[in-house]
Amino acid sequence: MRTYFVVLQRPGSRWDRGRPVREQDLWDEHAKHIDAMFEAEKIVLAGPFADGGGSMLILRARDADEARAMMADDPWNVEDVMVPAEVKEWTIFVDGTGAR
Repeated sequence: MRTYFVVLQRPGSRWDRGRPVREQDLWDEHAKHIDAMFEAEKIVLAGPFADGGGSMLILRARDADEARAMMADDPWNVEDVMVPAEVKEWTIFVDGTGAR
C-alpha cells in the first residue's frame, strides 16, 4: 500500500472563467512552480477538471501539513487565482497505472 495526499483546488477570486487554463493570470509562474515540484518528485499526478471548476493534485508528502506547505508558494495560491480547498490523505489499495 502507498499513501499520497490529494489536494483539491477551487478557483479563487482572480480566476477568469472566460479564459482557458493556460491563459489565466500568472500561468507561467504557476507552471514553473508545478514543474519544479514534479522534477523534485513531489507530484504524482496533477491537472484541471474539464468543467473549469478546479483542479486536483496527487502529492508525495509526509503529512497533510507538508502537502499544504508545498502549495503555499504557488503563485496562483498567493494571488488567489486557484487555491487549495481541501487536502486529504489517500491510501492506494488498487493501482492499474503500472506505477510501483
